Amino acid sequence: MRKGLSVSAVVLVVMVGAQAAAAATRLVSPSGSDSGNCVASPCATIGYAVGQAAPGDTISVTAGTYAESVRVEKQLALVGHDATIDAHGFDNGLVISGASAAGTAVRGFTIENAGLEGLFAVQTADLEIIGNALRNNDAYGPFSPLCVNQPDDCGEALHLQSVTGSTVSANLVRDNVGGILLTDENGPTSGNTIDRNQVLDNTLDCGITLASHWFQLGAPAAPGVAGVYDNQVLHNTSNGNGAAGIGVFAGPPGAAAHGNVVNGNTAMGNGLPGVAIHSHTPFQDVNDNVVVNNRLAGNGPDEDLPGDDQPTGISVFSAVDPIPHTTVANNRISDEHFGIFAVNARKLSGLRSNKFDASVAVPFVIG
Repeated sequence: MRKGLSVSAVVLVVMVGAQAAAAATRLVSPSGSDSGNCVASPCATIGYAVGQAAPGDTISVTAGTYAESVRVEKQLALVGHDATIDAHGFDNGLVISGASAAGTAVRGFTIENAGLEGLFAVQTADLEIIGNALRNNDAYGPFSPLCVNQPDDCGEALHLQSVTGSTVSANLVRDNVGGILLTDENGPTSGNTIDRNQVLDNTLDCGITLASHWFQLGAPAAPGVAGVYDNQVLHNTSNGNGAAGIGVFAGPPGAAAHGNVVNGNTAMGNGLPGVAIHSHTPFQDVNDNVVVNNRLAGNGPDEDLPGDDQPTGISVFSAVDPIPHTTVANNRISDEHFGIFAVNARKLSGLRSNKFDASVAVPFVIG
């Protein structure tokens, strides 16, 4: 038996070693040529290198500007070294699509000038999107007939659609129509971490949006079917955006945006409240969202809330069915007329722990 186990162990080590040895680094450079396998000498475009790559490979992209749209449908590591994807004339700069792309990492790129999303991830999981810059994307929108996701936006600069277990961290998302968007058109978007991003001056839409777009009648989407839930929005700066700094929204009947945590963020100078939670129609689940330890200042009113016509730090609102429970605690709010404005929110935990400076005329409106 010992001999059998030893042989099995040796075979396992050999197999793992062979798999590790098979992974290659594919090189891309503006001075390269789209021929060969991009290992011994660089190719000229990222898309060609992706086509040559096997799952598990790394695409190493040297400094320069690459005028292309890249699609990834296998697990790769894309590493940019002062590299720019200029998607002018394309819908997207980078698309990561499907279960086979799970585990893909994207680091060190500037992605700019896409008509729709700069980076669009759809129906995949376990991504790492870290240390990139996205600017001047989502350029068709808003309200363009070319928008394919929702009529009022073109997917924002960075969009996770039906994506789970992924990390979006330390990115600069600036001067797009909108910033970072999580939605659920094809199934759940859950268990993601959005942390330490700078989301600035996306002047026609929200900075960070968690929006359920799932439609069904009779009841909200169950976990595992659809919904935007159990996501963590942590320690981001979302300033100067055109709508909410951070929004948790349910749109059509059946939408579910619940159990999300908005913790330790800064949201200042946005066109709508610093943090906004909305339920708009029947059969929705917008329960148990958590808004804690955020710093909010100088934001705008919530145009959807009756009576909220003044700058507001946090809004919680349902147009139809009451929201059963929301935690709003330990936030620091300044330079707002209304600190916390809630309508049709049945239970708000932690209200008295929030801090308001003298510039907040009305700390609470609970309706």
